[in-house]
Amino acid sequence: MICKNYIVTGEDVNDSMVMESSAYISYTIRLLYHFLFNNGFSREKLNTLHLGLHEGNHELVSHKNLMFTEHFFVEMKHCYIKDKISIKSCFFNSKNECCAEVTKEVEWFDVIRKEVIAAPKQIQQHFNLTSKSYLLKNSLTSK
Repeated sequence: MICKNYIVTGEDVNDSMVMESSAYISYTIRLLYHFLFNNGFSREKLNTLHLGLHEGNHELVSHKNLMFTEHFFVEMKHCYIKDKISIKSCFFNSKNECCAEVTKEVEWFDVIRKEVIAAPKQIQQHFNLTSKSYLLKNSLTSK
């Protein structure tokens, strides 16, 4: 769906120079914002619509450590947008080995009313096509 290259920075690591769990979550959210931007919803537009993202549950499965200064890329494998946004991101090192997988839930948040809301129709309509084409693509490639 969307993929982006990064380098593990000093902010991402613990004292052993291993990327921390919180950094994986941060990169997952960062990639979601890139996905929204690529579909016409920049942070500025979301601010104009008085929309924010409220982070929910997450699950991190770590397979191999990413180390300080190591190049890696994150691929958003799945992004389903309904009332909640469900994201699955995979982290790969420069050898194309899957180092970690993050499954994250995010909800829409009305910043004026300060409450979680259902997905706005003006955004959801753009993502219904993205989700359907993604599901169709995966069902065809898995056969």
